[in-house]
Amino acid sequence: MRGMWSHADSGSSDPAASPARATSPASGARICASCATRSTDAANFCSQCGAALPSDPQTPRAERRYTSILFADLVGFTELAERTDAEDIRELLSEYFALCRRTIESLGGVVEKFIGDAVMAVWGATRTREDDAERAVRAALELTRAVGDYGRASGFGGLAVRIGIVTDEVAVVLGAAGEGMVAGTAVNLAARLQAAAAPATVLTDSHTRTLTVERIDFGREKRVAVKGIAEEVPAYQALRVISETGSGAAPAAEILTTLVGRDAERDVLIASFDRVVATGRPQVAVVSADAGVGKSRLVLELRDHLDYVPMAIMWHSARCLSYGEGVAYSALSSAVRSRIGAVEGESQAVAIGRLRTKLASWASAGEAASADLDWMSERLAPLLSAGAESAPLLSSGSAGYGRDEFFAAWSLWFERMSAGENAPVVWVIEDAQWADDGLLDFVRHLQRTVPAPVLIVIVTRPELLDRRPDVGAWENTTVLDLGPLDDESIVALIAGLAPELPRDILRLLSTRVGGVPLYARELLRSLVDDGLLQNTDGGLRLAPGVTADTLAVAEPPASLRVLIASRLDSLEAGARLVAQLASVLGFSFSMPALAAVSKRPVHDLAGDVSTLETRGIVISITDPLSSERGHYVFSHPLIRQVAYEMQSRKSRSERHLATVDFLESSPDEGSRSAAVIAQHLVDALQLQTAPSASTEPAARRAVHWLLAAADSARRLGAATAARRLYEQAIDVWPLANPAGRDADGRTVRDLEELAREVASTSVTG
Repeated sequence: MRGMWSHADSGSSDPAASPARATSPASGARICASCATRSTDAANFCSQCGAALPSDPQTPRAERRYTSILFADLVGFTELAERTDAEDIRELLSEYFALCRRTIESLGGVVEKFIGDAVMAVWGATRTREDDAERAVRAALELTRAVGDYGRASGFGGLAVRIGIVTDEVAVVLGAAGEGMVAGTAVNLAARLQAAAAPATVLTDSHTRTLTVERIDFGREKRVAVKGIAEEVPAYQALRVISETGSGAAPAAEILTTLVGRDAERDVLIASFDRVVATGRPQVAVVSADAGVGKSRLVLELRDHLDYVPMAIMWHSARCLSYGEGVAYSALSSAVRSRIGAVEGESQAVAIGRLRTKLASWASAGEAASADLDWMSERLAPLLSAGAESAPLLSSGSAGYGRDEFFAAWSLWFERMSAGENAPVVWVIEDAQWADDGLLDFVRHLQRTVPAPVLIVIVTRPELLDRRPDVGAWENTTVLDLGPLDDESIVALIAGLAPELPRDILRLLSTRVGGVPLYARELLRSLVDDGLLQNTDGGLRLAPGVTADTLAVAEPPASLRVLIASRLDSLEAGARLVAQLASVLGFSFSMPALAAVSKRPVHDLAGDVSTLETRGIVISITDPLSSERGHYVFSHPLIRQVAYEMQSRKSRSERHLATVDFLESSPDEGSRSAAVIAQHLVDALQLQTAPSASTEPAARRAVHWLLAAADSARRLGAATAARRLYEQAIDVWPLANPAGRDADGRTVRDLEELAREVASTSVTG
């Protein structure tokens, strides 16, 4: 405990690792939303970039977040500047910075700062998205291409950028406009990886690769020497995007799992398809669940079933994108492009030729083919454009077409396909929580107007039905709400992946994943990566020397932290803050305790807690026989852990002390015990980064409650617990008694003797 303030410094003398504005700005500062530069309270425009500043100053707050950090630098810029006129260099930099900003912001990133010819950008500083790392890598690959193209077009042949990306936890200061300013060793590492990258290439750390490997192709591992780090760091070159909007194939990791506990839901999906075939009319099936519960796996089971149906079936699957330009109808565009065999990178003219050929093949013998083909092709053509080219046309009804005409042509596409192929159509829309309202409106139009057998499977998180509850109320629509698997099902799933593991280990792992199949898969993957499990011909088995205790304390993988942080960040600000406050109280909490820590009345918290319950973050204890009836528990230990770790150390320390104040003054509080109060105090002390005025009083309170808990455990014969508590009191003692005074009438020697006595009792007992 004496070394509780000897934490590794997250800063560095390197400007990349310690940006001047990565420290907490003064209260009332205005922070630019574009470049995060601090300005005075009187300023209306940013002194750095000229952007308009927020109208009201706001005191920044600190958090800890899992972010993806990108560093980009022009190769050979110094030499280029020496042989080029200053005006040309100014124009080059201006265009380069604009290109960087457009590319980064189109993929949801924030330009943190420009340093000379270098650019630093961040994803996840203000809101975590599970695909932040993928967005960063996509932006980097696009930048390497775009900078090269710009150099060739502007007479700077050989112009190239090199980029480094790191995904890790950083300290974030959230400014008045909500933009994040980051600091930490991850910033320094991203700059070092950038320096180690070859021209026109992208190097990432292992975390970034792990989070994106299913959609990005990487080269072999290379080792990079990094200043300040003793061992070389593994790095991976990102080569290309291997998945854009989805091809209908399930992610590789999904294929590894066996379907368990979902027989009823599978049968409902199959019944929806059977109704489509029987009636010749569209049906909609909405599969709704939180991330990782098994939505895509269930859809894969439907596809496997249909493979054995003795008829042709036109299957399309694509995902909605949450980033980029012109993505409103990406799931429809992908379905059309895949059906006509469009090739990535080909011109729109070639794609339209493919479209007309396909439409002609579906035309009936007696149709006026030419006029009909022209009418449909002109209205389907925008779906064949890449990104931004189609966005204005679809949104504004350009070329004289209104939305109704587009919808009519697109619906006719499905009708002609079904008739021309003499087959029912299945259209799976993945990640529909990001679906544009226009796409949903088209699905509704298709369902109501097309006299053809079309099954539309909408795969989504609960946010979609929160935003568009009408979707679940459409006629001929079935909604499947998937919850976590039960204990036996999750044990069976893990056993399918790791049949060699003993039953007690399977049970232990099942308690850590809370019924979520993705959590199980990612946990097993991380245990293999960490060398705790070995992959053998017979499946996964324990590595030599690994015990249940080893697995119980293994850190959750980064992929799960990001997934859960994204889920928490999807909440409204009030509910998210309440989840963070509750996490300090523990895995379970009462409303009075939450009110005390939040400094808000119970009735004022009810709405936010109800939101957390509705979203599956917490669960109300209603068992009349439970001593905690009326309390709430987090639905999963990892959710509580991530909500807790998102808060700054200072905030957590202060909130632990506030919890102690409440518990000491509330003798009837169910969670009140000497051991619980002591642990809150110890946690508060460990989180302090330097001694403060509150340190000695908090330490003295900690010693008092540690001794009370130790004495109680000793009287009850719990020797191991008593010894641990006495030893904790000894550790805290120097902070509570800097002058060597006694505490509660005892000296540190008394405690050492008690600890030895209890230890001997536990051995002989």
